[in-house]
Amino acid sequence: MKLSILMPAYNAERTIASALKSLLRQRDAATLEIVVVDDGSTDATVTVVKSLAASAPEIRLLERPHCGISATRNACLAAMSAEADFVSFLDADDLSPSDRFRRDLAKFAARPELQMIYGAARFFEEEDSELLAPAPSSRTLDGRIIQLGAGLYRAGFVRGLGPFDERLAQAEDTEFILRMFERPVAHLIDSEVGVYYRRNHGSVTDDVEQAHRETVRAFLRAANRRRKLGAPPLPKGFLTDTHIAELARWNDERLHRSHTGV
Repeated sequence: MKLSILMPAYNAERTIASALKSLLRQRDAATLEIVVVDDGSTDATVTVVKSLAASAPEIRLLERPHCGISATRNACLAAMSAEADFVSFLDADDLSPSDRFRRDLAKFAARPELQMIYGAARFFEEEDSELLAPAPSSRTLDGRIIQLGAGLYRAGFVRGLGPFDERLAQAEDTEFILRMFERPVAHLIDSEVGVYYRRNHGSVTDDVEQAHRETVRAFLRAANRRRKLGAPPLPKGFLTDTHIAELARWNDERLHRSHTGV
C-alpha cells in the first residue's frame, strides 16, 4: 500500500526537519512517498531537506522558482506517484501524530467504501523536538477547521477533484476541501487528531488581512458552485467554532509581541 504525503515548502528551515521526521517515523504504516516542493526558498530549506533525504529515500525534493502556495500545491499534486493508493498533506511547519497513518488506514480497511477520513487539528505553539509533538508546557487547543493535513484521502478521489485554484493567494486549501463535499462522497468525520497545527510567526497565514480576503473569495466561489450543482449541506461536525474566540486571543497576543518585542 503506497501513501503519498505532499508538502509545499517556502523558507521553512526552522521547522521542516521536524515535519519530515514526524512522517518518517510512520514508515511501518505504509510505503511512504514524501513529495517536497520548494517554492524558491531563500533560506536553508533545500539544504535541510537534502540532508534528510540522503538517508531517507522516501523523500523526493523538487525545486522551482517562487510562484506562491497555490501553484506549489499543484506541483505537489503533479509529482504524486501514479501508484499511490492514498494521499495526505502536511505543511512544512506542522507535525504528524506518531500513530496517525496506521490508525486511519485501519479505518479505511474496515470500511472500503470510504473516500476520505477528516480528523481534528491540535493547535500548538511550542514543540517537543524529541517527541515531535506539542511540548507539555505548550498551550494547545483542539478543533476541526479547514486543514488539509487533518485528512487522509484515497488518491483517486483527490485526483478527480482537479487542481488547486491558482487565482487564490491564500485559502486555496479552503476552496479545495469545500470542493470535496460538492457531490455525495463516502467519508468519516473523525474526532481523533490528524495533525498538529503550529501557530507561529512567519507562515503565509500571518498576513491576516489577505487571509481573510482570500477565505471570503474561496467560500463565495464554493457557494456559487454548490448552488449550481444543488450540492448537499456540509457534513455535520465538519467544522467546529468552539476554538475561534481562543484563537483570536492567541493572534492578538502574537501581534502584541511582534509590535512590542515582549
